[in-house]
Order: sequence, then structure tokens, then C-alpha cells
Amino acid sequence: MSGLYEVWRRAEVSRRIDVLSGFVAMCVSGDDVARRRLAELVAGAEAALSATPGDLETAAEALDELVRWADTEWSDHPWRPVEARPEEADRQTRDYAKDLRRGMAPHAVHDDMGCLELRFEVRFLALCRRPELDCPTRQDLFYVAGRAAMALDLGHLDVAEREIRRMERVGA
Repeated sequence: MSGLYEVWRRAEVSRRIDVLSGFVAMCVSGDDVARRRLAELVAGAEAALSATPGDLETAAEALDELVRWADTEWSDHPWRPVEARPEEADRQTRDYAKDLRRGMAPHAVHDDMGCLELRFEVRFLALCRRPELDCPTRQDLFYVAGRAAMALDLGHLDVAEREIRRMERVGA
């Protein structure tokens, strides 16, 4: 589980760096010295995150410096990005984490995952279109579909396969 936590933390830092560096880049567009400073900060953070093993501490330090810089120079700027609410931040981080996990998976696993995701989507949508399903059954269907989606996000193909079969039984 520590591997998954590491991926999540890397995704969190990467997401925040992307958002904040885009804002800072807009603000320093006419200042060559500041643009170089920003490029060095972002390059250092990206190198730390993509290293094997990733150096999360160095990337987090770069993020902290970027936050301090933005807070010092543009704290009252009308377009300064605010930190997302916890639910939205988790949703965005989840997207980053999925990309990181997929990048770490071998191509064969990646292909299997794509096939399974397609099968899941097609079956889920077909089951959702069934007019004879009552409300409790639809709730169960959405719950089990969420479990299947989570298993796919985490790269647990056997668990995802099992949850898809379970979803099909619930909707039958």
C-alpha cells in the first residue's frame, strides 16, 4: 500500500505544481529572469518526480517555494488559483494518479486494462438504460460500478473483473 500512497502524493504535488506554475508563468511573461527562475523550479520538481525512485521531498520543496513566490508577489491577484475544495482536489489528484499508475504498468497490462475499461463502460451503460430496474437496484448497480472503477484505477485487474461480473449480476 505504500506504493499507492507514494503515487498519490506524487500526483498531488504534480497537480499543484501544474496549476500554480501556469499562473506564475502568466504573471512573469515579460520578465526573463523570473521566467528562468520559474523554468528552473518546475524542471527541478519534474525531474525529482520522474526520478526512480521519485524524490518527493525535493519536489515538495520546489512547490513550497512556488507557493511562497506566488503568495509574496500576487496574493491579491484576481486570477490567482485558490486551493481546490477537498473533494475537487481529490478528484483532480485521482486523474493525475491514474496517469502515473498507467505509466508504470507494462504495455501488456495497459492493453488488458484498456479492454477491461471498455467492457466495463459498455456493460454499465447498457445496464443503466434498462427501464425495469427499480431505485434500490440502480443504487446497488452504481455502488458496484464504483468499486469496479476504483479497482481499475488502482490497476487491480482481477478485482475489477470480479466487480464487473458482480455488477452484471446486480443488473440482471
